[in-house]
Amino acid sequence: MTASGRLCLLSMLIVGARAEAKFDVNWTWQSSFESEQYRHTLLNDTSDGSIQSLNSLVTATAEWNSVTGTFALESNNLLTTDSQSSVAKKLIVQELFWQPEAELAGVPLDLSIGKQRLDWDVGYGFRPLDIFKSYERNPVGIQVDEGVGAVTASWFDGVGQWELVATDESWASTNTDQARLAEKQHGIGLRRYALVGNTELQGVMYFDQVHHGTVGGSVVAVVTPALELHSSFAYAQRYQSYKQGDMNEPVRWGTSNDSYQFLLGFNWANTTGLNIIGEYWYDGRSWDKSMWKKAFQRADELSQHPATTGLASSYSWGLDNTSLVAQNVMLHFKMNMSALHPKYLWLEKLEPSLDLLVSPTDGGLVATPRLSYPVYESGESDMKIELASRFYTGAGNSVYANMPDRDLIFINLEGNF
Repeated sequence: MTASGRLCLLSMLIVGARAEAKFDVNWTWQSSFESEQYRHTLLNDTSDGSIQSLNSLVTATAEWNSVTGTFALESNNLLTTDSQSSVAKKLIVQELFWQPEAELAGVPLDLSIGKQRLDWDVGYGFRPLDIFKSYERNPVGIQVDEGVGAVTASWFDGVGQWELVATDESWASTNTDQARLAEKQHGIGLRRYALVGNTELQGVMYFDQVHHGTVGGSVVAVVTPALELHSSFAYAQRYQSYKQGDMNEPVRWGTSNDSYQFLLGFNWANTTGLNIIGEYWYDGRSWDKSMWKKAFQRADELSQHPATTGLASSYSWGLDNTSLVAQNVMLHFKMNMSALHPKYLWLEKLEPSLDLLVSPTDGGLVATPRLSYPVYESGESDMKIELASRFYTGAGNSVYANMPDRDLIFINLEGNF
């Protein structure tokens, strides 16, 4: 049965189970003007240039008793300077799930059935425990995140929560080349969450036909009222990614053994409104420094001969791996302007932030400054405008400096009603 067929069947079952209930809908509208500056790099032969486009997203989140659904209409290239692109519209079911209550042997159970996001990780820039479906962190433009097909049953004890889960990734649409190549996982697992004093502990075990066994966990500790420490990790017996072969072979999608991911971070805030998040993470699924060096060298050599330009361009597929480089350090700065001295209160609604992502092994840098301002607020609706940009730079032979996008600039409008 297709994903759309499963959702249709789920909808009929839900409607049949509940004859009357309160119906509530919240709407979100986003428009994003994007200016993309692209460039020639070691991994592509594109000339320098730019493209401007206007995109939009309308999202409806509906709640009907114990049923929740989120539906999105995504419209890309409503206006564009790219003559090769046309208007593309897509209706997406992001989530649609039913949360009934049940009881087993006197133990109350919270059930959840349908398409949903399972959000278990604690990281800001990287999330090892997104084991069912990976999501881009901190996008600067419009992004639609879909859930997976899932059935969960959870129960609580005096310390925390136990949760059984069964998932099917094929319920999510495939909107990237990597997603289309990847085998869709379906499996079962167990999660344990516990709160011990000021520390949150979490453990996950999961088995599916793609990754075989996966284990992971996280820790969040509140050290002081101003400082929190967090960490998470995941190990999988198998993983999917782009792999390099011999010089005369193109880069191919394949399966490898043993992937390790872990993250260490802190979250600190002071009374003057400054919030800093710092994180280091390692992702063993990505190409390491030596592999990227080999990719750059081979792409350069192969591009010199017309007969092997196709082989050379295949090395750019490494940019589509879940993580571009194995090691990253991120610093996030955000200022609450309302905490400033009273003479600066005219600035209190501005929300500036800055993300700095550094690759310590090759000197790459991604900088993402943002500035948002609420232009309208009421008890039932609001609207804000945001200016955001992302710059890929660093050492000349670094991965981030060889991204096709040199910089991205966005003007985003978002309203809730």
